[in-house]
Amino acid sequence: MENQSILIVDDNPRNIQLLNHILVQNGYKTIIARDGEEALGSVNLSLPDLILLDIMMPEMDGYEVCRRLKLSEETKDIPIIFLTAKVDVADLIKGFEEGAVDYITKPFNARELLRRIQTHLELKEKTESLIIAKNNYKHLLHILCHDLANPIGFVSGVLEVAEEDPAFFDEMKENIKISIDNSVSIINLIRDIRALEEGKMELSLEHISLKSALEESSRILSKIIYDKKIKIILDVEENHFIFVEKTSFINSVLNNILTNAIKFSFPESNINISSELHDNMITLSIRDFGLGIPESLLPSIFDTSKITSRLGTIGEKGTGFGMALVQKFVKAYGGDINIISTEKNDSTDNHGTEVQITLKSS
Repeated sequence: MENQSILIVDDNPRNIQLLNHILVQNGYKTIIARDGEEALGSVNLSLPDLILLDIMMPEMDGYEVCRRLKLSEETKDIPIIFLTAKVDVADLIKGFEEGAVDYITKPFNARELLRRIQTHLELKEKTESLIIAKNNYKHLLHILCHDLANPIGFVSGVLEVAEEDPAFFDEMKENIKISIDNSVSIINLIRDIRALEEGKMELSLEHISLKSALEESSRILSKIIYDKKIKIILDVEENHFIFVEKTSFINSVLNNILTNAIKFSFPESNINISSELHDNMITLSIRDFGLGIPESLLPSIFDTSKITSRLGTIGEKGTGFGMALVQKFVKAYGGDINIISTEKNDSTDNHGTEVQITLKSS
């Protein structure tokens, strides 16, 4: 109940006073609106957890207020309980058709009012929890479908070449082993993420060599790097160590960022990778010179509710989940991520994207 707010919309001062007294006495925060226009303006400033809405008001009745709220993405999920002196079945059905979740008849009983408010607030919390769980499962599905595709794709590519050049298989045995080990580690990581979300464990962080991690990621992605004739320019010190969970860092963070950099780079172009140490923090920079990110997409690049997928420079497809997943892991390591990008257009040659990740080195 703490911090839950309820918007009271009623043109009758006595009703407002009584409702406000009942709600405040029971720990709710209240917002007051005396007509429909004031109610619509109020939700634009601050979203309440629930709305008590009078039906019979001058100029704009409760049905119209409810209709407008349900048309907006920002307010459509706020539960609305109608306050009405009407008991006509047709009027009640109309209220439900407009999107109300319940109604209270006037004069109302305080205990009944509080019970219904509590019920709908609990339902709202449960619905929000289900949405969060759904998004979490989408992340896990992304790891399976996207991150496993990289090491498995590498092995498949090696076997393809080995059909014509059997000696190539022997040359790539060590890299095949690394890719298979990564695939198994990803499966184990998914189990760990489930346990993390259920509060059964914490992410196990360790010191690893940043350069070695980047080299391993590049080996996993070697086929798409080769196919697009991309040159990776690696300028990372041997003594730069970072504090991360190794499997997720290589397969979910580095592979996602590098896959994007390759996807949006033009064939035969460069990707520059460098690192700097400042006050026990290492900043990793991965810079491509490709299409860049449209300015309109940058603010929502990490937002799972606004996922967008764009084609690469040669038509490569993607899921759009990658960067949200990257941010999730970087934050879990106690780090931060920043993206600087300029979209390619006819007026500038300074285009492309730089991803900067700052991580603890000790």
